[in-house]
Amino acid sequence: MSKFIDSIKHAIVEDDPDPKASTNQAHPEVHASPSASSSESAPASSPEVMSYHSLSEESEHVYKKILAKTDFQSTPVAATIHKYLDPLSAIAGLDERTKFKTAVVQARAQEGLTEQKILATFDGLKVALQNEQASFAATADEMKDQEITDRQKKVQEITDSIAAKQREISQLQQRLSQMSTELVEAQNKIQRAESQFSIAAQRRAVEIDQEKAKYVSLLQG
Repeated sequence: MSKFIDSIKHAIVEDDPDPKASTNQAHPEVHASPSASSSESAPASSPEVMSYHSLSEESEHVYKKILAKTDFQSTPVAATIHKYLDPLSAIAGLDERTKFKTAVVQARAQEGLTEQKILATFDGLKVALQNEQASFAATADEMKDQEITDRQKKVQEITDSIAAKQREISQLQQRLSQMSTELVEAQNKIQRAESQFSIAAQRRAVEIDQEKAKYVSLLQG
């Protein structure tokens, strides 16, 4: 089944950029909700989110491949934001939200970047993720046909063959039992015939001897 798993993973990693590109970004993450208050802290991790941290190494590898194809930081919109956001990092007195808002205002004025374009980028990423899911499902179905369905068919064929052999063995066992019974009966029949013949022959030999003795007596008288 490792071949099946490798083939499925290939459907995700095919034509992938370097996975390190999505995990080691040169820029800090751009927040998607500039309207959020700067005084609001990030929500605590939910149990569902925490559970992702316990993914196996293999699952984490797959996740990173998907991330590489749906990473906001790799989009032209993020690049445009960082074009104006990164120079503001040198200003220590500005908080993160103010820096972001300032960068967006500059990007809007210089390059026509709007909030709608930023948010639409995330919608596009969701579409890309859905496309990846559809592509994976199609590849999985194809691999199931190649790696599972064919083997299921062969397993059923072998099972049917074993059942047929078992029926044949059962029939042969019945024939063996019948032939063994017939063999014993034939042996007994021959043994009885031989015994009867031996007794009859001995009796007749005695009778011949007696009859001979009678004629000897008559001839001598």
